[in-house]
Amino acid sequence: MFGKKKNVEEESAGSNPVADETFSPKKAEAFFKHARTVHDSENYEYAMQLWLNGLRRDPGNMEALNSYLRSAEVFSVQSKKGVSKETKSAVAGKGDIGKYISALLDFGLKRMDVSTAIKTAQAAGKLGLTGPTKMIGEHALTLAQNDPKQKKDMFVKLLDAFDNARVFELAAIAGEMACRLDPTDGELQVRVRNMLASSTMSSGGYDNDEEGGFRKNIRNADKQLELEQQDSVAKTSSTKDQIIERTAADYESRPDDLAVLNAYAKALLDRGTNADELKAMSLYGSAYKSSGQFRFRQQAGEVQIRRAQRMIAKLTKHVQADPSNAEMVAKLKDGQEKFLKLQMQELALRVENYPTDLSLKYRLGKVLFETGQYNEAIEQFQLAQNEPKLKREVLMLMGKSFMMLGGWEDAAIQTFRQALEKDKEDDSELGMDLRYSLMNALTHKAEKDSDLESATEADKIAASLAIQQFNYRDVRDRREQIKALITKLKG
Repeated sequence: MFGKKKNVEEESAGSNPVADETFSPKKAEAFFKHARTVHDSENYEYAMQLWLNGLRRDPGNMEALNSYLRSAEVFSVQSKKGVSKETKSAVAGKGDIGKYISALLDFGLKRMDVSTAIKTAQAAGKLGLTGPTKMIGEHALTLAQNDPKQKKDMFVKLLDAFDNARVFELAAIAGEMACRLDPTDGELQVRVRNMLASSTMSSGGYDNDEEGGFRKNIRNADKQLELEQQDSVAKTSSTKDQIIERTAADYESRPDDLAVLNAYAKALLDRGTNADELKAMSLYGSAYKSSGQFRFRQQAGEVQIRRAQRMIAKLTKHVQADPSNAEMVAKLKDGQEKFLKLQMQELALRVENYPTDLSLKYRLGKVLFETGQYNEAIEQFQLAQNEPKLKREVLMLMGKSFMMLGGWEDAAIQTFRQALEKDKEDDSELGMDLRYSLMNALTHKAEKDSDLESATEADKIAASLAIQQFNYRDVRDRREQIKALITKLKG
């Protein structure tokens, strides 16, 4: 049904679609449309079923895949029982496409399970689905790299998946990890070397023909000069003007070419005048509207954030120079509030469009925390804590969010303890903050519930902090207060 030579996305774009009666983007869209309505009505399990049945007919649709993962993510948070037998039966199917849909169902419910992620990447790779294999496979690769029980087989499976979908760059990374775990496998090493060569050839254009490949890029000295000017780290003002003139002319002759549009926008941002940035934002907005590719919307948002950051920095300098200027202080406060709101909006969009990137959920949760939206922040942190590299930072802010809500001391204590379970005497900056926060939560619980045991534990933590860093925050004063509390509770 789906061969390696041509992937599904390539087939569906050609004049002869995949020769299977079930493959129909038009029929798929009917499922997707219904799924959006059902998701909005908060019937997430049925929405998952509809997304998957649509993906069976249009498996390379990245927008639908991301939407399915959003429905599955919300369902997983709300329900611990998993999907019903009816849902499993409704999405069950035969063949490679059936295996892919079944794997997606499991992946949506167990996003952080490394074996499930690898299995799903394999199923996508077998179908030659470049976009899905890259997104799911990259997520699986991260999980495998962070797995304390790494096995060569994990990375070989991902190597095969990426190879099938022609994602050579990631295939080379997976292969190198496999070789590191088994340096005696000479056959694998040869394969990975070939994969690295394929990655280089593909990205550099060497494997294209005369008209579209590397030779075209070096066919004359003028072209070389253009490339050197664009790659120069320290471009002069004149050079930047020349690059903009060139890319602008290219864009005017080919306004529908997204690569040309992107080159023009980057040249404008490199020169970086106010007008240049506004023009670049407009270009990215047009590209997003015409292509539906979120990366262009993201780039426009990044420009807007960068402009807002510069404004905040400028206002901060004015306030530092004249702190008594009430008007400037008010402007800075207003600007900071608007900047946080802008950050929140941009991050919410990225979380929606990149549902497997847990670092985005952490960043969104952090901004929500800073703006006092603690319930919403906790929701993001609960999802982001599954990212191993960020887990302790996430748990720290989640614990502080519980404390800020009031009345959630037990949840905060449990969260801080979870972050400290591997090293209760951690003297790093993060470790000290976690221990101080745990001390604070225990003290609140002791005062609220007249709990001598919590007060005693808080006193021990205060003592250990003072021993490691005698002038750490207000720990000496806090210890005196805790001791007074202990005396009072002993009666």
